Amino acid sequence: MQIAIEEAKLSLREGNHGFGAVIVANDEVIARAHDLEESENDSTSHAEINAIKIASKIVGKNLSGCLLFSTHEPCPMCATAIVWSGIREVAFGYSIQEAMKQGRKRIDIQSEEIFRRSGTEIQVIRDLLKEQCRLLYDQDVRKEIKRLRTHSSKDLERFNSESTRKRTKWFKDNKGQFDFLTSNPVESAYQLLLHRFGIGEEEAPIVERNNRKVVFHSQNFCPTLEACKILGLDTRIMCRAYNEQSTDALVKQINPNLRFDRNYSKLRPYSEFCEEMIILESESTSGA
Repeated sequence: MQIAIEEAKLSLREGNHGFGAVIVANDEVIARAHDLEESENDSTSHAEINAIKIASKIVGKNLSGCLLFSTHEPCPMCATAIVWSGIREVAFGYSIQEAMKQGRKRIDIQSEEIFRRSGTEIQVIRDLLKEQCRLLYDQDVRKEIKRLRTHSSKDLERFNSESTRKRTKWFKDNKGQFDFLTSNPVESAYQLLLHRFGIGEEEAPIVERNNRKVVFHSQNFCPTLEACKILGLDTRIMCRAYNEQSTDALVKQINPNLRFDRNYSKLRPYSEFCEEMIILESESTSGA
């Protein structure tokens, strides 16, 4: 399944839909593939079908001794192809039902129903490496992948500017509802970031605190991080160009002398956490 996940990531990097499949015979991988719908302009070029075609060229039409791994539950077309191929064991990570709950368009027929109605005994293993597979289909992660896959430096500047406008507008529109603002601007800014990103202190615990500075270790779910991991982008470069300015602009809504910063030697996925900080600078320093 790890190989199938890597195939799905390759699919997303190519601009396809993020599905990966692997076929194993006698404990040996004989086929690995991903969907090529966009690359080949072919709506039938699904990962499972592509893997079946590769395997059939190696061992022949009858794949009855094979096991198929797929990051996503096979659609009705792929499930039917599995039946005709003779494969008798299928493992997948993310289900059709879960995808539909996310609002993704799917044909609401489970693969097990296809297998049952075909009169074929096919063993199904569900939820294999489910959490890793789920990330491939998370809507927020996919949105970030779409934005960053073919980005230019000008695109990043534009994204940062758009985010800055949205975050400052959000602050002005909601300021009257904030009940966490105190006389300490550093503490207020920290609470503001927690509120904005919908996380608790346990997901960004403070490791250093005084009246002019807080340092915290962010460990929360981050769509940008997951998108960068899938696309093979360096977060030490991307995060500085993509969203540091907008986060800094947000804390400055509390006090213009506040500054948001990161320790880029301690940033996920190169560290277990992202070390981030809010600093209250003196007026002479901030105006320099």
